Amino acid sequence: MNVKVMTSHFGALEIDDDRIIEMPDGMIGFMERRFILLSSDNNGCFFWFQSVDNPALAFVVTDPTAFVPGYEVTLTPDEYEKLKLDPESAEIILLAVTNIHHDSTSNITINLQGPVVVNPIKMVAKQIVLENGKYGIRHPLFTAPAPEPSLMKKEGERPVVSPQKITALCSNL
Repeated sequence: MNVKVMTSHFGALEIDDDRIIEMPDGMIGFMERRFILLSSDNNGCFFWFQSVDNPALAFVVTDPTAFVPGYEVTLTPDEYEKLKLDPESAEIILLAVTNIHHDSTSNITINLQGPVVVNPIKMVAKQIVLENGKYGIRHPLFTAPAPEPSLMKKEGERPVVSPQKITALCSNL
């Protein structure tokens, strides 16, 4: 079934309702609980995380592992439960909110301390706060050439998600 989603950036969109990502706790500081991922370029690394219920609320997000080698997130048992994940076979997608500073479009940062974790099977997401002090909320995106994301899974690591899997969740513009 299709749902009509009004957006400030793209106008009215018809979206399959199975593409809606539920966020029971919402994004930190916002009340909205339902989002969709939008992509204008199937091969791009930036996506729109658009509120279904608030046309003016949309975040530009990216996969932080594509820009930060070794970026990792450890989920608590409570987070596994809220995301409806099975710890033995948990496939997740990580999204980091980007910020373009007003003084320069080349000064783009990503929030590594507050990633959005998506369960692509159940279409449930949660923004978590990493409290280990390892990552900041304004990590420069282009301090060095972007490394090629590794899709190899080392023993004991969580499954790595390719950008194509994020794109698979997206609705095209």
